[in-house]
Amino acid sequence: MSSEIPADATIKILLVDDEVNITKALRRLLMESDQYQVFTANSGADGVALLEEVPDIGVIVSDQRMPGMTGVDFLTRARDLVPDAVRILLTGYADIEASIAAINRGAVFRYLTKPWQDEDLLKVVAEAARGFWLVAENKRLNELVAKQNAELQDWNARLKHRVLAQTAQIRAKSDALAESNQHLRASFSETIEAFAGLIEMRDRRAPGHSRNVAELVSAMAVKLEIPPEESDKIRSAGLLHDIGKIGMSDLLIVKPVKAMDGKELKAYQNHAVRGQAAIDKVPALREIGVLIRHHHERFDGRGFPDQLKGDAIPLGSRLICAADMFERMLIQYPASDAFDSALDELSKEWGKALDKSLRLALEEGAREVYSHLDISAEVLETKVAPKELEVGMQLQNDLYSGTGVLLLKKGTVFDKTAIEAVRRCFMIDPFEREIAVLIDRSQLEG
Repeated sequence: MSSEIPADATIKILLVDDEVNITKALRRLLMESDQYQVFTANSGADGVALLEEVPDIGVIVSDQRMPGMTGVDFLTRARDLVPDAVRILLTGYADIEASIAAINRGAVFRYLTKPWQDEDLLKVVAEAARGFWLVAENKRLNELVAKQNAELQDWNARLKHRVLAQTAQIRAKSDALAESNQHLRASFSETIEAFAGLIEMRDRRAPGHSRNVAELVSAMAVKLEIPPEESDKIRSAGLLHDIGKIGMSDLLIVKPVKAMDGKELKAYQNHAVRGQAAIDKVPALREIGVLIRHHHERFDGRGFPDQLKGDAIPLGSRLICAADMFERMLIQYPASDAFDSALDELSKEWGKALDKSLRLALEEGAREVYSHLDISAEVLETKVAPKELEVGMQLQNDLYSGTGVLLLKKGTVFDKTAIEAVRRCFMIDPFEREIAVLIDRSQLEG
């Protein structure tokens, strides 16, 4: 900051002397500068009164010898009224003691002797004015900084409040979006499940087949430590793997593959490609469509439709192929030994139709998926109406709606969600009033 007073600044100066001629002389001398505004008083009391009216006086020049109130007394009083004003004492040679008192009591900046030299007086007043201006400017700047700091703190506080408010809004929107996405994912899964039910209505010889395949490939994916996102796609492909059969003739649906002639076999094999094409219009299902296309490829390269071989076949397709083959073998045997018989028959296909690295995952996963509650002395077979269903009951047979849509597959253990779904469907698409279930006798007695 420059120590020079700006050209547009004005310093107010008070001259106090009981001799009017002296104040006039001093006034004429100081008024030569445009930066000074000069006030005069002819006694200490008048000087005090003027300071009370004009509190921004910057320089005070006072005579020592005045009746009523000496210069020392006046300057001491002035120090209390305008502490920032710079004080100058005019005194004679004989008043050296008064000068010392003025310096001690009135905090006088300088003292000048009478008669004074105009050049010396102007120089001293200029120094005093510059000192006052520097103090005033420093105070102004400090006040400005304090004000700006206060405004900055207030701005920061308001900014913090806005940031917190916006963060809360963003978090609320994010939570709402997450909830919406969760609903969309649930709706997507429910839609896939509904499609699977329609597929199973087309082939009543294998009730629950698509759902069983989906559960089995999910169990296998866990054993193989496949990431959840990829596992979900494989499960969806398992549910929809036979969607291409919807367009097949009734004859091909029921006819064994081994009994088909060349034309029929070609039409049958097209269902894998038709299944991919059926869902390709839905971007979210395109990757699933690829798994559906290749679920009849054989590990030895003798499958269809593209004769892919080994690891060239997508892993999800290899899983579905194994689960699909096991599921179809399972229904060919009596329930009492179906599981072991199907595994024995499937053992012939490992390394040929099936990827043998998936064998352990299938066998362990199948034991989990098909571990239905055994019928024994501890289990009671009974039939209940939908309104009588309770949590923990197990479905003894596949449950269909009145128009033939598979609702739940055999072995399902009822929870609140399943019970509500069955009761709701019974109101929409009524089925047989009694549902065959298994109940643990110990729970019944309890």
